[in-house]
Amino acid sequence: MIQSQTNSNFKRENNNINNIVFVCTGNTCRSCMAEWIFRAFSQQEAALAEMAISSRGIQAFDGEPASENSITALKKLWDIDMAIHKARLLSREDISTAGLVLTMTRQHRDFLKSRFPDKNTAIFTLKEYAYPNLASDGRALDITDPFGMSYQSYETCAREIFDSVQEVVKKLASRY
Repeated sequence: MIQSQTNSNFKRENNNINNIVFVCTGNTCRSCMAEWIFRAFSQQEAALAEMAISSRGIQAFDGEPASENSITALKKLWDIDMAIHKARLLSREDISTAGLVLTMTRQHRDFLKSRFPDKNTAIFTLKEYAYPNLASDGRALDITDPFGMSYQSYETCAREIFDSVQEVVKKLASRY
């Protein structure tokens, strides 16, 4: 079993994070919401404004649009328009150039750590990185996939992602 690295280990080994990749399964709901939320709110921090931010899916179909409920939730809650988002399949190059990879579930994290052992210290679940005191193997680290569910599920998911991304923005802004 692959062991999770703590954030303190990550800080020692990766002092310069300039490329963040958010990862989920299809890149039409969770990871794209995380990307667009991060883009919108990191712009308020000068040190983070120049970062390369993207999202990808482990099983994405390139060019698929974001789900309508994801688009609606971000627009309604924070006036973020991600209607132009197109899904992208995660590539080896995406991982190799990333300074930080934030996945939506432990399953995504563990899959990537097993495929890219040289990047283990840069791969976390979004919530694991945002809240380092959560148990590294608990369900609390996962952001539930709203795909195919009611609009309310998307809004709940978006709020959970928002809270976690806000913590990541604060953490990264304090480092620069």
